[in-house]
Amino acid sequence: MALNILIVDDSRITRTSIQHIISMVDLEIGQILEAENGQEALKVLTEADVDLVLADLNMPKMGGAEMIRHMKSSEATKSIPVVVVSTESRTTRIKNLLAEGVKEYLHKPFTPEEFRQIIQTLWNKQTPELGDLLTKAMAEALETMAFLTVIPMEDDLPVPEKTIVAEIGFSGAKSGKIQIIAGLDFCKILAENIGALEKADKQAACDALKEFSNVTCGLFLPMVVSSTADMFDITVPKIKSCSNSSQWEEFVADCSSDTLNIEGHAIATRLILKD
Repeated sequence: MALNILIVDDSRITRTSIQHIISMVDLEIGQILEAENGQEALKVLTEADVDLVLADLNMPKMGGAEMIRHMKSSEATKSIPVVVVSTESRTTRIKNLLAEGVKEYLHKPFTPEEFRQIIQTLWNKQTPELGDLLTKAMAEALETMAFLTVIPMEDDLPVPEKTIVAEIGFSGAKSGKIQIIAGLDFCKILAENIGALEKADKQAACDALKEFSNVTCGLFLPMVVSSTADMFDITVPKIKSCSNSSQWEEFVADCSSDTLNIEGHAIATRLILKD
């Protein structure tokens, strides 16, 4: 993902110097935006998608500390990481800002290596593995829709004999598809919990897995984009059923699949992204 970076500093030559340092780092950079003070920076943040803010502290009209407080008080900007770039050492002022949510600190002047290290450390914290995010989305969907919980894996989980696979595609900032496979018996439980049914049949089980995949996809996609303005098109879920364990064995043999334990029932998922 190309990073859009906003440099906030009242010195034009400092902004130019920071841009030059960024250009020397082997990272995928998108837009480099500039602001002379905190007021101007807040305006830029309302008009552009920004992934990272590099901010000085001592500026006219609105300094960096006040700008950061405004950012943290707004739903639209509070999650954007801020790195303070200042001549100040790690004073109480800097320590307070770090405690209030500033991600990192760079002392002027800094080297390309220092900048690269900060960005790599920051993005390792900011960007979990997509598989982990998909698992998180599935767990949330199960808990809210069907009152079911993901629990630690066990070695002796039974292999589903009759299985159903749901597949849902998406396109936009990222494109691909999510596949979920589960046993027919589990899908019936899913249907009974979702629909408050006394006894679910196969059709209800298929419908339940389709709805579960739909909700999971809806929860997953906002987790993987840098801006709430990103839009996605989502396909209608497709279903494929199998009356023996071959579909399950083929699915979990793929190294990209991940198996979960849902209260003693094994289900597996696979995320396939397009280049």
